[in-house]
Amino acid sequence: MTDDLERAVYLQRIDPDRKDEYVAAHDDVPDGVTDAMERAGVERFDLYVRDDIAVCILEAEDISAYDDVMADDSTVQEWERHVAQFKTAGVDVDAAEDDQIPYMDQLWSFET
Repeated sequence: MTDDLERAVYLQRIDPDRKDEYVAAHDDVPDGVTDAMERAGVERFDLYVRDDIAVCILEAEDISAYDDVMADDSTVQEWERHVAQFKTAGVDVDAAEDDQIPYMDQLWSFET
């Protein structure tokens, strides 16, 4: 990650009975979602899954600007509502804008 990027991490809980559906849904993320991510200044986005936990790692020019773009994009909202059926907790597009993405607090870091 370069110095001019911000990083954010958030966790989502997957319904264990629907994990395969959650994983399969990500085989075909809509172009409109990735277009919105580009407009929002995303340089890298990684999604990791283990058991019922999904961890998202986001690197962008400005996380606040990312939040604004994603909250205002109808394709993103539709996508998040679609994948919400496979989760028990995580992104909630119906929450207040500041509470839509459950960002984690960074506790420790090591870098050389």
